[in-house]
Amino acid sequence: MTVLIDTPEGIAHYQMCACIARLRIEVQTGMTSRVSTLKAVKAIYGCPKQTKKGALAWMEQMYEQTYGRPYGKE
Repeated sequence: MTVLIDTPEGIAHYQMCACIARLRIEVQTGMTSRVSTLKAVKAIYGCPKQTKKGALAWMEQMYEQTYGRPYGKE
């Protein structure tokens, strides 16, 4: 099954979900990537938090405000 995301809203939603997922993995497992997820979240969304855990909470709150439901819920 192929999913095609071709609207600006869909692309923005996917990008936000990808950032939240990366932060969750880094917070829960301690794994890191070559590119700093925290720096990316700060650059893209203007996150004021200084830790990954704080940025994750902030992003989940931002997701809920933007889409009207908690992240991961249908």
